[in-house]
Amino acid sequence: MTFRTSPDRFAKDFNELVPGAYRRITSDDVRDMTDCGLIGKYYFYGHDAIETVRAILRYEELRQKRIEKQPSDSISDIRTCRLCGTILPIEPKGKYGRPKEYCASCEPVRTKKRYQKWRDRKRIMMN
Repeated sequence: MTFRTSPDRFAKDFNELVPGAYRRITSDDVRDMTDCGLIGKYYFYGHDAIETVRAILRYEELRQKRIEKQPSDSISDIRTCRLCGTILPIEPKGKYGRPKEYCASCEPVRTKKRYQKWRDRKRIMMN
């Protein structure tokens, strides 16, 4: 088991041991993680410190992917009518209850469509 006492040496060894990491670490990164108490207990860096840094870099990578993915999800936040597909108005923030799923012109037709769908399902089950 190899123990390292220098943050510079640990950063160099980590970058050599883990070439496929999300990014290369610097000695400043190692010092920050040591100050936070994540690695370097008693200022020794062993195998457990390597695994901890690898997990932290994996976390950074996953977080970055999630952040990059969020803008594309915001497009789906626009609510549309379930029957005709027109864009529905924005609900006020303090409003209670479930948000509307149908526009004003489709609201009266909604129950007719629902019962028609129910009758079709029942007809299929009978045959």
